[in-house]
Amino acid sequence: MEDQATIELSPVNRDGKDERRDAIIAIAKQAFIQFGYAGTSMSCIASRVGGSKATLYNYFKSKEELFDAVVGKKCEQFAELLTAAAIESHGDLRAALTNFGEHFLEVLLADDSIAFYRLVIGECSRVPELGLSIYNAGVRQNQGRMAEFLTRAKEAGQLRADADVNVAAEQFTELCLAGIHRRRLWNVVPNPSRKEIQANVANAVSTFMRAYGNEA
Repeated sequence: MEDQATIELSPVNRDGKDERRDAIIAIAKQAFIQFGYAGTSMSCIASRVGGSKATLYNYFKSKEELFDAVVGKKCEQFAELLTAAAIESHGDLRAALTNFGEHFLEVLLADDSIAFYRLVIGECSRVPELGLSIYNAGVRQNQGRMAEFLTRAKEAGQLRADADVNVAAEQFTELCLAGIHRRRLWNVVPNPSRKEIQANVANAVSTFMRAYGNEA
């Protein structure tokens, strides 16, 4: 196996860290989950925030923009988890993937994440822009962040030279979610235990490294 090297990532974008803005996003998320996208209005969110609708529009020009911000907040969390995993692993790719995968699943399997996921699935056929928003503000950015991380690993000699980092990025997150996310989404099982999450991620990391790793 090649010598381990520190896998660095560019800094997480810290724009929009205003506490008031974050509070609006959190309140909007709960409103979307409770009433659905179509059933949630800017007036409804403004009343929950406790200010005027004009104040709300100072932060977000439309409900669509606010929904994108809710999705973007999850993406920011993803980036922070990945950065932390890279730092804490001290260049060990398996450790970084395991660390990230376990925290990633904990976030995606939490009650609020599952409720939000169900919301989008239930409404995206009637409101097509919801699916597009999730993909552009969430999935695509997350995959890009993972691809960036894997590019560093590839440059450090920890992935095969012919590895397509974009494909590998998508496949790793899907491997982490395999089985366990669908069962949770369909309410087949309650929130998985820490041990179940660890087992799912261990299988994901082993499969991923057999396919893309450059280990001896």
